[in-house]
Amino acid sequence: MIKSFLNKFKRSCWVQVVSVILALSLLSTAAPPAMASDSPAQGLSLNDAIKLALQNSETVKKASKEMDRTEELRDYSNSLLDYVPVGHIGVSSVELAYTSALTSQLTWQMSLKSYTTAEDKVALDTCKKYWEILRTGEKIKAAEVAQDSALRQLQAVRAAEQVGISLSATLSPQQAVKAAEAQYIGAQATAAASRNDQDKAYSDFNSLIGSMAKERTILSDAVIYQPLEVTDLDHEVSRVLETSPDIYQAEEMVNMKKMLKDVSLYSTGSYRSSEASKIEIEQAELDAANAKELVGLLSRNLYYQTRNVEEAYNGALEAIKVAEENLRVKKLQFDVGMSTIAEVKAEEKKLADARYEACNLLCSHCYLKLAFQKPWAASE
Repeated sequence: MIKSFLNKFKRSCWVQVVSVILALSLLSTAAPPAMASDSPAQGLSLNDAIKLALQNSETVKKASKEMDRTEELRDYSNSLLDYVPVGHIGVSSVELAYTSALTSQLTWQMSLKSYTTAEDKVALDTCKKYWEILRTGEKIKAAEVAQDSALRQLQAVRAAEQVGISLSATLSPQQAVKAAEAQYIGAQATAAASRNDQDKAYSDFNSLIGSMAKERTILSDAVIYQPLEVTDLDHEVSRVLETSPDIYQAEEMVNMKKMLKDVSLYSTGSYRSSEASKIEIEQAELDAANAKELVGLLSRNLYYQTRNVEEAYNGALEAIKVAEENLRVKKLQFDVGMSTIAEVKAEEKKLADARYEACNLLCSHCYLKLAFQKPWAASE
């Protein structure tokens, strides 16, 4: 009996270990938005960054140690159980040994799930921080173009002031200069803030992968848009419910309560009524049902968030086309003397802003897609 009991759990645990491996590989390969270029890698790829982050993560290391600890406790508890009792036991020493074996087995299996969750969270967080560096890079470009545009506008209004002309219909030449100066100072501040944002993004990313805070690693993978492909939302939500560690742990607790319903003495050494055991089972079932409801709701919310971002991203692409065309026309006008360089720079700013908005939405979309696949790994 005891061999059969242990073999049953070993088989189930092996399935859990395999699922850990598959879950990690899925998250690392399920990131098509970040793809390596065709040329030899000149920097750090996303997958390599994930590997470094997993190796450096104290949370993952601690979860691994917890697996080892609970495995030792499981093996020790199993060694104290001479046989697997069936039905009502009534012998305190056997009951305590039996419940210790069951609870230690559940604790170990939960530690496997906790380890998987820790890996998934680190992997998804790495993706987020990797893309944040790319996003802030585009933000710097837009801010620098805006700064250049503001400078050109300031130069134009200063030149106009010298001849007593105002380029504004509502401001005097002097007021127009002051307004342009304030705009230029604001653009300088925005550019400086954007560089600070990237410094912070690098600092967070370097801390994650174990690099020096001031290191500026070149990232080799670009962010590429691929829409979320879901033919049946209910089916996808069901898949998430089947693989959710939170739901697994809640359901295992139900199983544990049911297995212990005939054991009247355990843990504290005091007897409990059968009615109390029944209520505990019902409570565990309510917890499991609540976990399913929450995970299902989160999955659907992430799906609709992703779809909304896709719509916004498509709109941002159209805005880029419009800005590109406006810039093309303005440059042609400049070539024939029908517009000024300040007006050209203003159109360049609009184009840079449109491109940054598209990049911002793209990074959000990539993150939401992965979060939809593994909502338990998403940051709050």
